[in-house]
Amino acid sequence: MSEVATINENSSDIKRKLAILQEISSSNLLTDHLSTIVNLMLELAMNYTDAEKGSIMLVDPKDELYIYAARGIDIAFVRSYKVKIGEGIAGHVAKTKKPLLVKDITKEKRYHSMLKGHYRTSSFICAPIISKNRVLGVININDKKSGEPFNEEDLWFIRVVSNQAAIAIENAMLIKKLNAKAEELEELNKKLIESDLVKTEFITRISHELRTPLNSIKGSIYYLKETKDVTPPERMEFYEIISKETDKLITIVENLLNFLRLEDELKLIDKRIIDLQSVINEVKDSGLISKVLREKNVRLEVLSSNG
Repeated sequence: MSEVATINENSSDIKRKLAILQEISSSNLLTDHLSTIVNLMLELAMNYTDAEKGSIMLVDPKDELYIYAARGIDIAFVRSYKVKIGEGIAGHVAKTKKPLLVKDITKEKRYHSMLKGHYRTSSFICAPIISKNRVLGVININDKKSGEPFNEEDLWFIRVVSNQAAIAIENAMLIKKLNAKAEELEELNKKLIESDLVKTEFITRISHELRTPLNSIKGSIYYLKETKDVTPPERMEFYEIISKETDKLITIVENLLNFLRLEDELKLIDKRIIDLQSVINEVKDSGLISKVLREKNVRLEVLSSNG
């Protein structure tokens, strides 16, 4: 072969590899859909190497490799197969973090016990998927359709795909985390909006509750101030109205203060020992209660175990 022909062949090979790199890079989608990424990378790996069988295994939380996606492999095997890091061919590659090209497994004594009839041509490639020195999984490619063994160029393709797979999977994990955080923030935002709505409703109700007794007090004072001939019973009646509405205002303000304390999550509870008899007698003897009982002609007696 002439020197010019060799140069042209090398140039053509470089162009082909650059085209493949461009295609693989352009297929590296930003998505958190792991299944889409893994299956796409497996398809690329098998297409470029003309393989009959292939799989991508990922590492689970127990540091075991399981088959996430596969082509040309028995479905029962795919669902059941797991291997620990350091065990088997895939586990060995994951542990060493080095890709493995075997042209004829029958000539590799260290892998004889791992044959188990999985290989038609006795040739395979296994490459780790590594991101930031952390093994995410491995790519397995078995049996060229032509029956020929895999070669160094096939290994180069698989290493390119595994590198891109690592980037894509890492991005998917990051996007998934970001989406989860965004959902948390969205939920927090909803709670804040709901809290604002509750506050608005609360303030509206408080404003109404405050306005009612204030109007009663204002009206009573105005009547007492502007009316010259007010009889003692009438004066007493308006005094009682003012007293009753003032008590309402005090209760409303106290409830508002308690609500604000709870909102600040201080959850302050006034715990103390009280004399229940004294509290009941105080309520019974209050002017408002006494007046209502008189008007209804009701007699109230309080009995306690203390006599």
